[in-house]
Amino acid sequence: MSTEQNPVRRFVADVDTSIKNSEFADWYPIVKKEFADSIRTRALLLLSLLYVGVMVFPPIVILYTDLGESAQGASAILLTLTPQILSVLVPLTAIALAYAALSGERQSGSLKLLLSLPYTRRDVIIGKLFGRFVAIATPLAAVIVLQTLVILPELGSDLDLSNLAALTVVSLLLALAFVGLSLGASAATSTTRRSLMVAAGVWIYLYLIWDRAAGGIFTLLQEHASVEQATALKVELFVKLVSPIASYNTLLNSLSGGMSTREARIAMFRGLGGFLPTQKEQLAAQVLQDSVPWYLTDPVAVVVLLFWCLFPLFMGYRVFSEADL
Repeated sequence: MSTEQNPVRRFVADVDTSIKNSEFADWYPIVKKEFADSIRTRALLLLSLLYVGVMVFPPIVILYTDLGESAQGASAILLTLTPQILSVLVPLTAIALAYAALSGERQSGSLKLLLSLPYTRRDVIIGKLFGRFVAIATPLAAVIVLQTLVILPELGSDLDLSNLAALTVVSLLLALAFVGLSLGASAATSTTRRSLMVAAGVWIYLYLIWDRAAGGIFTLLQEHASVEQATALKVELFVKLVSPIASYNTLLNSLSGGMSTREARIAMFRGLGGFLPTQKEQLAAQVLQDSVPWYLTDPVAVVVLLFWCLFPLFMGYRVFSEADL
């Protein structure tokens, strides 16, 4: 079937032509190139298979074997295990695909060739950001839909589409945050080893150390600054929220319908990935009993995710724009 006869191809061609004739024409070809290059990489293929293995296989085991508990088990996976898995896999996928986007081409010399064409360094940054993001977003959205199709026959009308929409949108925001972070590291460094060390180092700090540092601030404010316990707890909670991983998890909790905004913020003090109640959780329930401060609301969590994309990207661009290639 030709392009003229195929409505899908015709629609895609019309969109492609419209973008080429728009104000985005300067960097749109770079987006297409980055997307095409990324989806052919072995790393993305392996990570996509990993997504399928950890997100689609467990629901099959739970729903279609004697090991599971039918709809109840599937709901637990969708609402609990899937966000926990994605909070690890999405950042790693973004880092793997974006850390060498500029530093790798800078090492090989292909970046000079690209900049010899009528593209500015800003065009290159923007094009690579959206190209790599779309390359990650495509398998991510696909595997979420695939998991839903696996669960749908058992859940039926019990499947909450708002949960699926929240999971997809917030996961894409997390992917965008770490693509921007990794691309910013790649723009600011001259070798792939350095850019990987920066991006991976930030991820390790966020995942393993950030919450402990926030708890240290609580102790510091109470013991050495004589700050009231309620105020110190709110400061700690805000510092926790500044982590994109924490923002992702708490945003999903509140948007999925399972928790209110207040309950989602209180749950940030739970241990073992959000499963183990703690003493601070009980204290937070008392402190946030009346209302949630504006700086702990869902819109602030969204801003945090966007910040982790834009700020590292801006800082990397400043270094990249003045670098001698």
